[in-house]
Amino acid sequence: MRFLVTNQTPLFREAEQFIIVDPKFCLKYFEDKKIIGLDTETEGFDPYTKRILLCQLGDSHNQFAIDYTVDLKLFKDLLEDTERLFLLHNAKFDLRFFLHQNIVITNVYDSFLAEKLLWLGYPPGIHSMALDACCERYLNVKLDKSIRGLIHKEGLSDRVITYGCNDVKYLLPLREAQLLELKKNGLETAVEVENKFVIVLAYIEYCGVKLDSQAWRNKMHRDLANLQEAEYSLSKWVVDNGPEQFVNKIVQGDLFASVSGEPTCKINWASSKQVVPFFKSLGFDLKVKDKQTGRLKDSVDAKVIKPQSHLSPVATLYLKYKEYAKIVDTYGQTFLDAINPVSHRIHTVFNQLMDTGRLSCGGGVDKDSGRKLLNLQNLPKNPETRSSFIPEEGNVWISADYCSQESVIITNISEDPALIKFFQEGKGDIHSLAAKMAFPQKLANIPLEEVKEKDPHTRDLGKKVEFAINYGGNGLTISQNLSLPPEEGNSIYDAYMQGFKGLKRYQDFCRRDVMQKGFILLSPITGHKAYIYDFDKLQQHKEEMNSPGFWDAYRADKALGVSSERVELVRHFFRRKADSEKQSINYRIQGCGALCFKFASIKFYNYLLDNNLLFKVKYTIPVHDEINVECPEELADTISKELVRCMKSAGDIFCKIIRLEADVNIGKCWIH
Repeated sequence: MRFLVTNQTPLFREAEQFIIVDPKFCLKYFEDKKIIGLDTETEGFDPYTKRILLCQLGDSHNQFAIDYTVDLKLFKDLLEDTERLFLLHNAKFDLRFFLHQNIVITNVYDSFLAEKLLWLGYPPGIHSMALDACCERYLNVKLDKSIRGLIHKEGLSDRVITYGCNDVKYLLPLREAQLLELKKNGLETAVEVENKFVIVLAYIEYCGVKLDSQAWRNKMHRDLANLQEAEYSLSKWVVDNGPEQFVNKIVQGDLFASVSGEPTCKINWASSKQVVPFFKSLGFDLKVKDKQTGRLKDSVDAKVIKPQSHLSPVATLYLKYKEYAKIVDTYGQTFLDAINPVSHRIHTVFNQLMDTGRLSCGGGVDKDSGRKLLNLQNLPKNPETRSSFIPEEGNVWISADYCSQESVIITNISEDPALIKFFQEGKGDIHSLAAKMAFPQKLANIPLEEVKEKDPHTRDLGKKVEFAINYGGNGLTISQNLSLPPEEGNSIYDAYMQGFKGLKRYQDFCRRDVMQKGFILLSPITGHKAYIYDFDKLQQHKEEMNSPGFWDAYRADKALGVSSERVELVRHFFRRKADSEKQSINYRIQGCGALCFKFASIKFYNYLLDNNLLFKVKYTIPVHDEINVECPEELADTISKELVRCMKSAGDIFCKIIRLEADVNIGKCWIH
């Protein structure tokens, strides 16, 4: 049965679809209910500027729609009861609106996150996570969603109330059906972790971060000046050094000559169509494979130009121009426009579950304002940018981050003897060790602790090799990254793996494991998995390739230059196999790091909750291995120590051989 809870009784007639009741009746019904469906219908997406129009509570038998005339604080005790489990779909959205009502819900099950876990690794759009799709898939129930997006226009009509009630009616049987699938896939712990973390993430999005508007404007002016200077230097090089076809020569009587009477550069540096022929004329290879089509195309991205910088000094000038152009385009007026008119802070959104288990940030637009949702995780680390993010008056900024998180994680999961010895002895730095392994002859006579000082160039090369290999790269990757012949890249790879034999064994295991199981186990502790979405197809291809006569026919097609089904099958299989094997290596590292971060965040949030510090201590920006908060100055010492304790405690869960340490910095802005 459906019920409407309202203070507008005279305005409503009892309908066949619902019965009008008061808040006491509703509270009485849920007195002994331990699992309750919960949802909201709102005017928009921003809790600071938009209202909750309808709040729905219910189970499979009865559903209650509470309209905006009823003070939701009447339901505060019910919603904050830690002994009750609240079922939501896309909980983060609703939780932010409840936080704005000073209602802190602490025990949730999110059917959206559960579904995402079951399909982690699949391309976007291949499987709908929407509530109506889930209900049809698991329960064979079709929900009418035709009114979605029109509720704030239509008001509390009969069909709006019916629509809202239906959104909570099926949440309990949906959870029961999902739990069977989660158990079958070993994801019971994973969903528990994500259900706890979504509460934290809602708080992060609600808190937002304060931007010093004037400091940001000053930065914008300097960025624009830097861009103009970089563009001038770039164009001047072309004028001074040619090639001639890209220079406007001065001809007597030319009405279109420059005001100064000097030759000018023809190239619009913001137009890749004009930049491509310029770099081609200098001998640059601009061909890259399009990720979507697989076809070769021309590109002047930094990752294409940088490895070929030795071909011409103009490459360095162009890369500098590209850097400033990106800064001006990405980190300019959009940040000022994003400041919320009520909170006076920037709020963005986070995607809780990428394939790696990590968070992603921003992307798309704010559906209320139409403004771009900002990515706060990839802000430049330069002091000028970071110092523009500040705490409120009377507060301080605290940053806590893991020390060498990725290297420590690699050491623990690979159990490599050389890496373990390095961390136990504490001599030198990890990049120097990588360089010693990659270039053993060159650095043979330099002690590990002296590499950084005596041969910084080789250390930097070692760092590039380290990052390439640790994330699944091979000799070819090294040769491309260091602009070396393939044989030299292979030689460096072999030397590195000879030095880190445990790492080699571990990576070989990862490659075999993913092609046997069809998924990447992000963590054996939580059971998080990233699935190889086309694994069944790859297995089918493997059987076809093993069939009699296949390879003879394939070689015949290749000899004739024929792009047959066999040729395409082989190309697709080995490309996807290589992608999956590389992912099986780097996903485990990123996944473990993400879970350390999530556990630390959960622990810290619970500390704030238990000590009545929510809203007083704001969780501002999460950045992979870094937690940023602001708090009253008098609490700085206590909060900073608690942050470190939570991060170390979380690290101890996943890193048993070498412990994850954490550093903390306190200041008046985001710099460390």
